[in-house]
Amino acid sequence: ASPEPDPSKQWYQRRVRGYKMSDRKHESSDSEYEMAPEDQVGDQTGDRISEEVDKVISDKLGSQPIADATPLSTTPGKEKKVEEELPPYSEEALGVVRSEVVTLKDIGNELFRAGKSYPAMVEYTSALKLCRKQLDDLRSVLHANRAACHVLCGEFKEAEEDCSAAIELNPQYLKALLRRGQVREKLEKLTQALEDYKSVLALDPRNGPALEATQRLPREIEVQQEKMKQECISKLKDLGNIVLKPFGLSTDNFNMVQNPETGGYNIQFSQNK
Repeated sequence: ASPEPDPSKQWYQRRVRGYKMSDRKHESSDSEYEMAPEDQVGDQTGDRISEEVDKVISDKLGSQPIADATPLSTTPGKEKKVEEELPPYSEEALGVVRSEVVTLKDIGNELFRAGKSYPAMVEYTSALKLCRKQLDDLRSVLHANRAACHVLCGEFKEAEEDCSAAIELNPQYLKALLRRGQVREKLEKLTQALEDYKSVLALDPRNGPALEATQRLPREIEVQQEKMKQECISKLKDLGNIVLKPFGLSTDNFNMVQNPETGGYNIQFSQNK
């Protein structure tokens, strides 16, 4: 009898079918996406490349998603459980696996440069499948790089999850903290985004995007909370009207008056409404 097919291999083959294998080696060009993820920075040009990455990804936070292949489902939490539960590699095997993980990461970076976000995610995900806790340094980078792909595809929830996985593995990962703050803004998680920006400033007090966000967000949070309060009151009124209707009453018979001293509210009843 023929051996059972390997599900992980079948999954990988389905994913790579969406792009030509020849595209895995991408020559430099004037493409809009000629950039690299955070780990791909050189000596003198490192800062410039990093700034280009930040600009392009930040621009995409306010634009339409890029659809360059079939969407890829990634689950950082599940991956973490598998990676940490599997037994560690032997010293001899660890060197071989690390080399393969780095190769897959580099291929992902080349695809990312070419604007092929989903194929790049395939490579990063394949690399993560090989990792154990012994490779936490690479796991953190792989999650951060995959988060950058998710951002470019407009998949902000998944980007947040991968940023969180990268930060859990490396709490000092400034790029992942900044990216998660930007993504959380997109998800309207403004309070959490502000905390991320404050964490960025704790590591880099001169970080421009974080400085701007910490000045802007407190007011936006106030507006958001007021809006949420009004929506909550409206829903409570709707529920109250359902309860009061059999008695010939409605929420219009009740007024909420704020106590200026305590900030609390008192309810006053009026029969005439």
